[in-house]
Amino acid sequence: MAARNTTPKPNADAAPEYDFDSWSAEDEAKAIEALKPDIRHIIVEGDFIGRFTNGQTVRLPLNLSVDQIDDLAAESDNPVDQLKKLLTDIAGAEAAADFTRRNLTETMAMAARFFNVFERIAKASLPE
Repeated sequence: MAARNTTPKPNADAAPEYDFDSWSAEDEAKAIEALKPDIRHIIVEGDFIGRFTNGQTVRLPLNLSVDQIDDLAAESDNPVDQLKKLLTDIAGAEAAADFTRRNLTETMAMAARFFNVFERIAKASLPE
């Protein structure tokens, strides 16, 4: 007769045990780095082209008018909301909806990259 496994099965309702006491800033830095999405971008013909981790791309103009910037600022202070409005205006509601269905971390990373590039272009255009 085969030996019977007497190891108790974990209780599905019981919370898992975590070692909070030995968690360090270094552990956290490694965990965050492992979760950081691999968002890439290039600039082609005056447009920002960003690539999400699944390979899908988004294309946005970098030559915005003052009126467009005012509209974005009036919409929200949140860069994700601003980028969503810009996508809606440029590429349509479907492109904006696809953008917002993504993982929040990827969405925020893409918005941050776009506005960072836009800001660098604006600073480079200022006279010294």
